[in-house]
Amino acid sequence: MEQTIEKLKEQARKSWSGETGEQRARDLETYLRNKLEEYSNALNIPKEEILKSWEEDRTYSAINYYQESNQPSIKSDKVKVFETVEEMLQAIGEKKFRCPSCNGISTNPYSCNSGEEMSKGKTCDWKVYGLLGDLGKGTFIYIKVKLKGETIFTPISWEEVTA
Repeated sequence: MEQTIEKLKEQARKSWSGETGEQRARDLETYLRNKLEEYSNALNIPKEEILKSWEEDRTYSAINYYQESNQPSIKSDKVKVFETVEEMLQAIGEKKFRCPSCNGISTNPYSCNSGEEMSKGKTCDWKVYGLLGDLGKGTFIYIKVKLKGETIFTPISWEEVTA
């Protein structure tokens, strides 16, 4: 784990010259150590395994990858942790999800297929993996057995019932 963190710090240093690069390396190390501690404590999974999983998923620069949008606080009310995929599917129940853009009901947790008209002749096709993501309205799902997490549209079955 220490070797991986040192490698990532070196990449951060090289991303910008001088003191800015050094500060990026320090900030990245602080972020990583804090997030690894948080995830390890919450999930009861060794930090080394979590970091290895994150690195397997990372396809772009460490400076851009290691941030709150990709490793949200595990304590957040917008995060659900499951042991297995099957447990998650059972918790979701009927495959209906709230689109954060049009507020319609989609059967796809990543891409809106609600049919809601956004403007004349244009139906909603919002993507949770697009530039603006879930607009702060989705849910981050973490599957312990896979050591993976991702954001989806919030399942309708999880919405708070208000009377």
